[in-house]
Amino acid sequence: MKTPAKRHYKIVITALFLIISSCASFNPGWEDTDLSPKSGDATLLFKKALELEKTASTGEQVKELVKALKLVVDADPWNYEALWRIGNYNILMGAAYSEKIKDKKYHYKEAIQYCEKAMYLNPSFKQQVENDVEIWDAVNQLDKQYIDAMGYWYTARFYYFKECISKFGRLFNTKIVIKNELVIARIDSLDPEWAGGGNYFSRAIYLIAVPEKFGGSKTKAAEEFEKAFKAGPGYLVNRWGRARYLYSLTGNKDGYVDDLNWVLAQDPHKSGNTYPWNVYFQDQARLMLSEVDKVFK
Repeated sequence: MKTPAKRHYKIVITALFLIISSCASFNPGWEDTDLSPKSGDATLLFKKALELEKTASTGEQVKELVKALKLVVDADPWNYEALWRIGNYNILMGAAYSEKIKDKKYHYKEAIQYCEKAMYLNPSFKQQVENDVEIWDAVNQLDKQYIDAMGYWYTARFYYFKECISKFGRLFNTKIVIKNELVIARIDSLDPEWAGGGNYFSRAIYLIAVPEKFGGSKTKAAEEFEKAFKAGPGYLVNRWGRARYLYSLTGNKDGYVDDLNWVLAQDPHKSGNTYPWNVYFQDQARLMLSEVDKVFK
């Protein structure tokens, strides 16, 4: 028979194991950065990648797009545009085309690392992080040129927090969300309307997710969505996001249906976000409309 002391010891050990295993960790993207070019014509390769970007509408095609962008980086490791795009499309792979948690983790971590590689091209940022300054403090060294890398870096971390960490685990990983605010603030200082209101959108999601006693507010979230619409009136992500994250909770069925129908009515080649992302938003909108009676019972 186990004594009370032994049972208590076992409970403590189990609790400690759960806490440790719930803590998310990310290897810095610059640890394996090789800035020596290999082979290939980077200009031509990047042109081919951008052509793929105009037509990529499936998981396999987005994978091919990421591979094409990596060929650009092989030829030109200093190609900032290719680096942050690799980060961006890994987010899409995780959000749209990954079912398993392990696959989502892989893609979101890839996204984080490639955005860090992009930021690492800035000499002042490079010096800071190599001297153990945390990324969210070092971003003050970055100017507007690096805004996409910053933006998709924090976006990937948000996705990781939401989709890859259990509710219990989130209790021990709030730092991910809290420190993201410092990067968002840096983007605000450079271009508050970045990515058609990307920061407003992110704040809205945050205000919806956080309990009211900790500052959450669906009313304030609605205000942030309105700011996003003004910053990016043609961006599908904003109305898709309002329907999915806000109206589904507040019971606004008419608003939900109107937003999703608006998303479906847009031309995915000419609507703010890139074509691969717009395809995802429209696919989601169709699915959400088909299940509207389940959402609003």
